[in-house]
Order: sequence, then structure tokens, then C-alpha cells
Amino acid sequence: MRIAMFSSQMAYYGGEVHLRDLAHGLRERGHEVVGFVRPGSALERRLQTDGHTVHALPLVDWYEPLGMVRLARRLRRLQPDILHTHNPRDYYVAAAATLGTGIRNVGTRHQLRPITWPGLKRPFLDRFSAMIAVSEAVRDGLLASGLPARRLVTVPNGIGTPGAGPPVAELRRELGLPTASGPVVGFVGRLCPSKGPDTLLWAASLLRGRWPGLQVVLVGGDTGDGAYTRRLRELAADLRLQVHFCGYRDGAVRLLRAFDLLAVPSRAEPFGLVTAEALAQAVPVVATRSGGSREVVRHEEDGLLVPPGDPEALAAAVHRLLVDSALRDRCRHAGPRRVAAHFTLQRQVAATEKVYALVLADAPLPADFPVNDALTARGEG
Repeated sequence: MRIAMFSSQMAYYGGEVHLRDLAHGLRERGHEVVGFVRPGSALERRLQTDGHTVHALPLVDWYEPLGMVRLARRLRRLQPDILHTHNPRDYYVAAAATLGTGIRNVGTRHQLRPITWPGLKRPFLDRFSAMIAVSEAVRDGLLASGLPARRLVTVPNGIGTPGAGPPVAELRRELGLPTASGPVVGFVGRLCPSKGPDTLLWAASLLRGRWPGLQVVLVGGDTGDGAYTRRLRELAADLRLQVHFCGYRDGAVRLLRAFDLLAVPSRAEPFGLVTAEALAQAVPVVATRSGGSREVVRHEEDGLLVPPGDPEALAAAVHRLLVDSALRDRCRHAGPRRVAAHFTLQRQVAATEKVYALVLADAPLPADFPVNDALTARGEG
């Protein structure tokens, strides 16, 4: 098959990692993959580095007609079998650009919230033969948007097999952490309210009496003008916490082993790619019962789950993992097995390939799509 990947996202976070990994996996399975991205975007650089053909198009938003025309012209020349769109605002550009081409549209949804104004957008969404949700929680949002179940499938994100990596002490030096201090609680992700780093700081303040040397590490960039990060710095200072603001780090998943545990305090988590990465590296996780996290982490087996926006519950779970060595060991052993069974990149790529094949054959998408078994037991405990 010839598959075109499409995203106008400039930054590089979970959805963009998903696209790049999928493109690499599909090429390994013998398919031709090309990319349509914004000029100067992180995806443009990475896909080119990976050896993919990349077409850079200056796209603005879903209502931008010039971008639709440019994309349509390129698609008519290339004639891919599938146009796979990964950014919500791009669904509408893709639907318009493929009119009259015979190219099949497939989309991936990485957001929990339902699609806004679904009635207005229905003519565009109806041009998608399949919409892939990265978790059952995301699929619920698509159903709430009025998309028919017959065109929805759940394909959980997958990750590659982690390498051994540098020693923990070396990783901590790289992050600028003191060599002799208290436990290290890490956070990896965008610094924005929905990811809940403020909840983690409040939780850390509640732990200060019991863990005076506790260090909090925030790895990730601010998606806005830096105002939110400034507020976090002010909060950390007010609470007298040892917080290391490490900024955006390329390949941040390699740093996970520097942490005694990973906190995922999201208020809204579509899947939790970093959660799966931590489990694969035997790093204990405390996550919120928010969207996809409940499908990745099984409470008290792979990690602990707490309500979102609850610093007291988060602090209690962190304390419990730090003091309970038997629980930590259980999580460290269970996490890699959990990922190997349900959240591998090979599994994700094979499932996506099957979606493409069904779409091209005009075959129905089965209600019991094979990958859904990964999500039958949500880890709420």
C-alpha cells in the first residue's frame, strides 16, 4: 500500500511520536509511506531523518482553502491508497482535498473530548472510512460526537522495546540532580493545566514533612508563551519545594529510569504514552483515573490510580509506593509484561494495517476488532 501521513502540528508530543513510529513500522512491513506536514515542524525534520519522502505544505487551520488546494494537487499526483490524518483540525482539510480522488480517509483521534459542533462538521467526517481511537475512553468521546460505531475502532498506542540505557546515576547527573538526596518523583509531558503538574506540586508539599529530601523533576515544555511555567515556578517557590524544571528534552523517555516513580497527574489523558514507556522500563507509576490511564495501568498490579485533581490522594499514593518495597517490586515486574502483552508498536502497526486493508476492501470494521482485548480489563481496582 501507499500511505500518506498528514499532520499540521508544529510541536512534537505523543500524537507526533505516534505518527512517526507508525510510519516507521509500516515501512518495515513493506508499505510506501510519505508525509504531509508543516514546513519547519518537528515532524518534518524527524521524518526526513528517518528517510521518508516529506511534502511540506503551509497549512493554517481547517477553514483555510489554500492549504486544501495545495494538498489536493499533491495527492492527485501521488495517488496514495490511504490518507491517514492525525490532527483534529486537519480532518476537514483532508476530507475536502480528497474529493473526487478515490483516496480513502482514515483518521486517528488522540483527544478525549467529543468533537465540537459535530453537526456542522458531519459532511467532512462522513468522508472518513474509519476513525481510530487510541483508547476506549477516546472512542467514547467519538460516540458522544455522533460518529457511528461501525466506523470506529480502538487501536491502543504501542511502543518499541526499550534498550538498556545508561545507569541511573548518569541519567540523574544529566538532569542536574544531586547525587545524595531524597527520592525522585518525575513528570514527563507538556506543562499545561490538563496534564496536572500543579497537582503534583501540591502533593509534594504534603509529603515534605515525611520526605524532606523529596525532589520533583518536570521534563517538558510549555505549550503557550511560558506563563504557565512561570506560575509553576512561583508555586514551587511558595511551597519551598525542590523542583527541577528541565524543559523539553528530545527523547525524554530515556530519562524515565532516573526516577524512583513517575507521576501522571493528568486531568484528561487520552492514552498515556509516557505511562506505557515507564511500565516497559519497570518504573512504578502513579496515574489518575483519567481516560486512557485506567486502561494502561491496573491498580495495585502495575501501579496506583488516584482521582484527578486530588493532591491528597496523589500524595498518599506516592508515599505508599515509596515505603512499600513489595508493592514497588510487584509493579516493576508486572509493568514490562503488561506492555509486552498489549502495548507494543508491532501490535499497533499490525492492527492499523488491518484497518487499511478492510477500508480498501470496503469490508465492515468488526465490532470485536482484535486489539480491543487489550482494554477489556480497565485497571480501576
